[in-house]
Amino acid sequence: MSQRKDLAVKKFLEKPENFSDLFNGSIFCGRQVLRADMLERLPGESALTFPDKAGQKVSERRYRDAICKASGSTTYAVFAVEGQEKTHYAMPVREMLYDALNYAGQIKELTDRHRREKDYNNSAEFLSGLLAEDRLAPVVTICFYYGTSEWDGPRELFDILDIPEEFEDMKPFMTNYKVNLVQASDVDPENFRTDLKLIFRLLSMASDGKEMKRYIRERSEEFSHISYETYDCLRELLHVDKWWKINEDTNSGKGEVNMCKALEEIAEMARQEGVELGKKAGEKEGFEQGLLLAKQVIRLAKEGHSVEEMAEICGIPAEKIREITED
Repeated sequence: MSQRKDLAVKKFLEKPENFSDLFNGSIFCGRQVLRADMLERLPGESALTFPDKAGQKVSERRYRDAICKASGSTTYAVFAVEGQEKTHYAMPVREMLYDALNYAGQIKELTDRHRREKDYNNSAEFLSGLLAEDRLAPVVTICFYYGTSEWDGPRELFDILDIPEEFEDMKPFMTNYKVNLVQASDVDPENFRTDLKLIFRLLSMASDGKEMKRYIRERSEEFSHISYETYDCLRELLHVDKWWKINEDTNSGKGEVNMCKALEEIAEMARQEGVELGKKAGEKEGFEQGLLLAKQVIRLAKEGHSVEEMAEICGIPAEKIREITED
């Protein structure tokens, strides 16, 4: 993600209710599997240290956009989000690596604990670093894609593998890796209970400004009380950060923003910008036309035409002809 979009999305997902709703409304199809009170934020950095050929320690590090631990009745699960503004054509491998680093981190924690406690029951457990009854917490990662065009990249590892025809029989023995892609065109906004409902609805209208404006105005009451986090997120994801600013008119003073008022300001600023662009275009066009006219007058003068003849040919007053020839 670009830095500003990265910060806007991260800020929005810092709220546990937004983080849990992203999963519930997308991969769980509206079922309330995650609750905000289950979540505990985890460090975004994952690292794995291993020796290289020379025996030197090498660290592989990756940084998650958002990751939380969700506690169940007896154990926990890990949920992570990777935000994407543009299609990533290596996404299956990228997410596979992120998840593998998380599992490797869990194994290291268990191995370190067993070494301290010396509670191995046999040589197999000692060599493995794990006890036979040890279990890892499952990891689920979603790719939150908010680009304005449809995702056209791979959705699973098999999509980017080139398996030779003579080795097709190996495919059933290969491990595939699926990308849990979440994009506006693939979800039902009604499955969400937070402002994600508005975000996905507006993302689906990103290329239709009139439809977006109509949607917001028809729900004026709802859009009159939008949180700062949602407002900032929409500004960045819809590429309108140039115009959507928080000021005295749009700021409710309650940690909320009036988007309906912001729309009026956007329309006025767009109109003013259009007028300025029109002026500049007109000035440029006028300059180019004037240059062509001057060249025509000079050519006619060289051919020996009188001022009156040149005025008639060019369709301008004789006084203008004199100004051009004198200059």
